[in-house]
Amino acid sequence: MTDLFPYNTLKVHAQAKRFIELNSPDQKIPTDEPFLFLGLGANILFTKDFDGTIVKINFSGIKVVKETDSEVIIEAAAGQNWHDLVTWSVDHNLSGLENMALIPGTVGAAAVGNIAAYGQNQEDVFESLSALDITTNKSINFFKPDCKFTYRESLFKKNAFLITSVTYRLSKVPHLETSYHATRHASLLPTLQQIAKEPYTIKDVYNAIIKMRTEKLPDWHKVGTAGSFFKNPVITKQKYTKMQSRIPDLLAYPIDKLLYTDPSDQDKYVKLSVARVLDELGWKGKNIGRVSTSPNQALYVINLGGATGQEIFEYAEMMRQDIKKHFDIDLEYEVRII
Repeated sequence: MTDLFPYNTLKVHAQAKRFIELNSPDQKIPTDEPFLFLGLGANILFTKDFDGTIVKINFSGIKVVKETDSEVIIEAAAGQNWHDLVTWSVDHNLSGLENMALIPGTVGAAAVGNIAAYGQNQEDVFESLSALDITTNKSINFFKPDCKFTYRESLFKKNAFLITSVTYRLSKVPHLETSYHATRHASLLPTLQQIAKEPYTIKDVYNAIIKMRTEKLPDWHKVGTAGSFFKNPVITKQKYTKMQSRIPDLLAYPIDKLLYTDPSDQDKYVKLSVARVLDELGWKGKNIGRVSTSPNQALYVINLGGATGQEIFEYAEMMRQDIKKHFDIDLEYEVRII
């Protein structure tokens, strides 16, 4: 048995029946019992022991696959630290990842969860990935349409594929995204203006993002957290307008990067900023036992120290029930619950 406390950013104790560190994509994976791939453990909550094998993906590395006058295609191993990849791209003056700085996790997990931040999405620069089908032991190349990327989702969340590497197409010509939070949260541009002067560079945006995240979000090195605990829900524009009568500064976003059967839904729905709704209900910084949320961001559930995974889950369920009771919205977990 292996204690998973060092391997999850929520800092909960849970026992794994078997624990394997995968240092090479060629290493054999036992399939005689349930298994779970783990990167940094930054988006997972263990509510109980895992009666199977935890496969910790360690292999890392970054290499240039192809280069033109305007673009560079890079390949990163699945176990590569995500923030280190972003830093590498910025140091090489390559644009496309800079707004996603300081997101904890690995490259493989970034593809699985289709991460995004401050107006940039990993799928926007995604080229392809290589994965091993555990059921057939065959290596498969997946291109963007194959991955079924949607809001914080992909094909790989529900299938037995070991992602081994991900390829991104980055630009030598800066394509800076600075308007996303300037119009919606009035934060990125003011921070840029504090630390740099126009014309802004990729490095300026990268530094601004790090400054914002460091000042406003809990540091997982110091406190147990897994980032945003819930997805921002999709609601009708009519419901959003009704909620604004109670919460005038309530924000919502277009439902781009989401999957719907009817394209006309784009005009009927919005993606709600649920953090503000949780604030309205008093969840920001609310302590219950050994669990709380960040005093700056109610979507960030925090282990104050010694909380069990079940305690954290019960706290999150109370948040979901409160939202359901007052606004009839069913929140979906962004964090994977085990």
